[in-house]
Amino acid sequence: MNTSLPRLIDGMIATLRQEVIPNLQGDFARGQAYGLIYMLNSIRLRASWSNEFLGEQLRALDEAAQALSALAPQLPGAPPPPAIVARPLPSAAELEAQRDAGDKAICDLIDWLGAHRASAPAAVVAEADAAIARYIQRQLKWELTTSAKPMFEEMSRGSD
Repeated sequence: MNTSLPRLIDGMIATLRQEVIPNLQGDFARGQAYGLIYMLNSIRLRASWSNEFLGEQLRALDEAAQALSALAPQLPGAPPPPAIVARPLPSAAELEAQRDAGDKAICDLIDWLGAHRASAPAAVVAEADAAIARYIQRQLKWELTTSAKPMFEEMSRGSD
């Protein structure tokens, strides 16, 4: 019943390309519109509906399923409503706070290793450095995977 967020963003991008950009005067304005398309593409790769948004929809579906289940004996052969088990999920803000706390802990460890490198066992420091490097590489790879293809040419020329 609901359109996915990526599909909505694709619709906005199509509207910009088909209706807005052809009617803009000047390369600068068109370049700005291509910059907006780039940002929308990045959002499409990174965003989704919030847990709160989906949670409310699941609670409504669960309520409807319960009401329909009570009617099922009087509707022989009707498809059964889905059984919804809506468990509380962390909000995006809670997940972001957990991520930020973890990043701070990694930064604190990097600072500590920098100050205590000489007094700590070399093999343990090397393993810690390797674990931190793997974490940073994984984060960087994820950032690149969830970033839209650069549109520098379109933004600078103001055309496809």
